[in-house]
Amino acid sequence: MKDVTELIRALTGLTWPLMAGVALWRLFPLIKEIARSRGFTIKVGEAEVTVQEYSESLIRATAEIQGRLASVGAVASQAAESRTLDRILWVDDRPENNLTEVAQLRALGVDVSLAKSTDEGLQALAGAHRPFDAILSDMSRKEHFRNNGTAGLDMIRALRAQGHTTPVFIYATARAVSLRAKVTEAGGNGVAASSTELFQLLRGVGEFPAQRT
Repeated sequence: MKDVTELIRALTGLTWPLMAGVALWRLFPLIKEIARSRGFTIKVGEAEVTVQEYSESLIRATAEIQGRLASVGAVASQAAESRTLDRILWVDDRPENNLTEVAQLRALGVDVSLAKSTDEGLQALAGAHRPFDAILSDMSRKEHFRNNGTAGLDMIRALRAQGHTTPVFIYATARAVSLRAKVTEAGGNGVAASSTELFQLLRGVGEFPAQRT
């Protein structure tokens, strides 16, 4: 276990981002499974830690990798380089699907607020004491007692109709990527089907607080 953690930490210092990206891609399913587990311990040799402690260690290490990969791959404007990505609103009716990504963002210093529907998201925006720097949404979710396959698009349209200019990104399956043109037409700013793509999109908005120099 210690060896795995040290390997991940070592990867954060690599100058070749592709190698770190491959390692993160291979580890991601394991990390997501560990993050969902609680209440028992792992013992290797004489060391014993809880699953929660181990998952937190993995999250911190892989968050650093995600942040560095995003800095390499993101298309950041000059304005983005001078901004910090402090706050994100994430709208998804199944937030448990994003546990690892949310934990990684928080490890990078980002304040992530969660909402389970478009209505909750709009209420969060209306009641926010500080503005959000970006909004994330899934594409399909159950709202008003029915499954809405274009809930993400509908939310983007509602946001733009109300005058909100905050960058909005869809984080979903490959089907959402096929709707990229419609997302753009609705006023969205990008679509991601993987965590690496998502972090690159977010890095294009501003720098992660924990990595700001």
